[in-house]
Amino acid sequence: MHDRNRVDQGRIWRALALLITVGVLAGPVSGQQRHDLEDGTWVAQPVAEPGSPGGQLDAIRKLIAQGEGKKAKHAADDWIEKHSDHPLLPEAYLVRGDANVARKHFFKSLYDYEYVIREFTGSEQFHTAMRREFELAKLFAAGTNRRLWGMRILPATDEAEEILVRIQERSPGSDLGEMASILLADYYFDKPQMDSAAEAYDLFLINYPRSEQREWAMLRLIQANLARFKGPRFDATGLIDAGQRLKTYRAEYPASAERIGVGALLIRIDESLAMRDMIAAGWHIKRKQPLSAVYLYQRVVQDYPQTAAAQDAVRELEAMGAPVVPTEELDPAAVAYDVTPEASTQAQTPIELPPAEPITEPAVEPTPAVPATAPAETPMDSPDATATTRPQVEHAEPEMLEPTEVTQPPETQPAPQQIQPEPATTQPEKP
Repeated sequence: MHDRNRVDQGRIWRALALLITVGVLAGPVSGQQRHDLEDGTWVAQPVAEPGSPGGQLDAIRKLIAQGEGKKAKHAADDWIEKHSDHPLLPEAYLVRGDANVARKHFFKSLYDYEYVIREFTGSEQFHTAMRREFELAKLFAAGTNRRLWGMRILPATDEAEEILVRIQERSPGSDLGEMASILLADYYFDKPQMDSAAEAYDLFLINYPRSEQREWAMLRLIQANLARFKGPRFDATGLIDAGQRLKTYRAEYPASAERIGVGALLIRIDESLAMRDMIAAGWHIKRKQPLSAVYLYQRVVQDYPQTAAAQDAVRELEAMGAPVVPTEELDPAAVAYDVTPEASTQAQTPIELPPAEPITEPAVEPTPAVPATAPAETPMDSPDATATTRPQVEHAEPEMLEPTEVTQPPETQPAPQQIQPEPATTQPEKP
């Protein structure tokens, strides 16, 4: 886990053993009176008779407290087999799980704890089993392996992740759920799996906004997002999110922000983002898209004026003859495909097509239909005598000889430049 709470496997195991021992000793030992605190007063609780089902469970607890885990496990097996419908059945499964922990068969104990959690949700043993699983998850996350052929050679980190996630789902908003949430986030951070760590810390801040560990989670989330940024040529989502989180952290914890130098970190983030835009602008220059490059240079100057990249952008704009600050806001979509080299002299405005030349000749009038008595040997006469056709032109190109229907051009567009026909009174010469 993180440095402030870093512990070795031996310490976790000793803490788990102490937790189980305390839980066992808290229960009634055969022949002894147990007292519980009720409304500020210690009240004596009934003691199970020796030899009764409750008394047998008390004897099994005593074996666990004495370190006889193997005997306790076999005794719990016999008890569960004989009393499968007894009201103390969830207690028996919990005791058998504790016996397996005493034997250091941690993974086997999860079966009993999980059975209590799933099948006896409303019992008193539900929260006790949840706590036991949390301690085992800490042990697995610290590096304790599972047994295989009597040797601990199977990693159990996947089990640790699954247990911590289940605890949060089963106990949302509780202290145990909060501890599981921050433990899982720290585990991802130390592994390191920065994408998962950023997501886990973000969920922690959402689910536990008033937690005492909020400042720690915010700092770790910022560090995880910074670590996700792999350079100006890659995705900058993590870097942008880190900048936003730093501003929030400075607003909530101004003294701590001053101590860690949040202002300097924000400047470094701006430098990286500005360099990313500069690299993109250079790519557009190589692609002969100067307008897009100009837009990016101007954006660097406007968005990151305190960076060294902004000074480089100013020099590039001056070399291209473009204004440092655009007179009009350029739309990136409008300049993303400028491919003409001449556009570098018109960088301040988008490329526009030149207007068509005005038509000086009179508009084309519809040609009268060819009379039915026209000579049949004319090679290009239309078979439809009623169709409006273009007069035949000798030695014209093939595409100009195709019959087309003449329509009045729209008012907003000039009429297309076409070969003007001869006056209608002049008949084409016979070949």
